[in-house]
This record gives sequence, C-alpha cells and structure tokens, in this order.
Amino acid sequence: MFGQLSHELEINVPPSEAWELCGTLRLAKLLEEDGTLIQKFELTEGDGGIGTILKLTFPPGTPGFTDYKEKFTKLDNEKRLKEAEVIEGGYLE
Repeated sequence: MFGQLSHELEINVPPSEAWELCGTLRLAKLLEEDGTLIQKFELTEGDGGIGTILKLTFPPGTPGFTDYKEKFTKLDNEKRLKEAEVIEGGYLE
C-alpha cells in the first residue's frame, strides 16, 4: 500500500516557537501529558533526529486505529520541515 496524507494548520505564533515544538519530541510529550489526543508516547529508537521511531497509542474510543509507529525520514531545521513515515499499524492496517 502506498499513499500520502498531509495536514496544514495555521497557528498564531512565530515560526521559531512552532518549530521548537514540532521539530523536536516536545509536541508528542505535551500531547501525551494532555491525554486527549495521545494516550501514550513511546520512543522506540533514536533521539528525535532522522531515523527516530515513535509508537503513538490513542485513548480508548478514538475512531479509527488504536496505535501506530512512525519513523522520522526527513528533518531540516533550516527549512523547518519534518517528514515521518508510518511503518506499522495505523493506515497500513
């Protein structure tokens, strides 16, 4: 199976602040603390750079799938660009 899913969201903060969250593992950690979107965040491999693998588990009752693993395939701090590939679960199932 091959496909692509992307999402754009306009936020009212300076780009440097947004990238400080999105370009690191801080966003996943904050979402886990909140518990609304992500029940559990597991760092399976890596340190947040290219090759990092995360397992994200969603709260019970979340429509769709219960969890998936993603791998960071591209990380460009200059362009503020991060790409991840689902490698297990999620839309692959």
